[in-house]
Amino acid sequence: MEDILKKLNIFVLEDDPDISTFLNVFLGAYFHKVMVKTDNRFRYCDFDEIDIFLLDIEIPFDSGYEVCKRIKTMYPEKPVVFLTAHSQINDKIKGLELGDEFIPKPFEPLELLARIKNLLQDKYGETVYLDEILVDTRAHTIFDRTTRTEIPLSKTESKLFFYLYANINVSLSREQIINRVWGMDGYHNQANSLSVYMNSLRKKVDSANTLIQTIYGYGYKIVDPKERKK
Repeated sequence: MEDILKKLNIFVLEDDPDISTFLNVFLGAYFHKVMVKTDNRFRYCDFDEIDIFLLDIEIPFDSGYEVCKRIKTMYPEKPVVFLTAHSQINDKIKGLELGDEFIPKPFEPLELLARIKNLLQDKYGETVYLDEILVDTRAHTIFDRTTRTEIPLSKTESKLFFYLYANINVSLSREQIINRVWGMDGYHNQANSLSVYMNSLRKKVDSANTLIQTIYGYGYKIVDPKERKK
């Protein structure tokens, strides 16, 4: 999970200067980027690259609940954690109804981190970073790495990509691929279709032409970026 955190960004809204400074340093040791705000000088449209939100409820310029509502309207799939000095049951219920986790102050830093990890494990635990994309191996979906938006694939494109991905770094022949994607009887009927679908797939997930390699005269393979750098 630590490897995943190093690729993710967290937004922190906390008006207490001591707590906000501490969270900036503490979370900075685990996350790729920590964006800390102590006031309302931020724009919701700048949250495309934020993966998780940590919000204080009692803030002077607004309510953390209202901030959460706006975030969830724009980014319903992104988890929100409430951090608050209020620990009454009604506060907890409201926080869990609007967000995804509720942590009372004072808090233990490592417990806070553990709860954040649990939320991110559920969302990104089966996600693999490959160049420009994120691959969700559990849901068989692919996301743009920058915007975190899903890249729509046709049924055939999905079969093609995930067969190559299941055999990452292995060269697969055209016959192997066609037999897997279209069936044993598809080789003569789909020989030309493979090139068409491969070009379409590359435009969607590999615009830099570094992830999917053509093995000339043989077939294709997906190359793990870590292997490519060796």
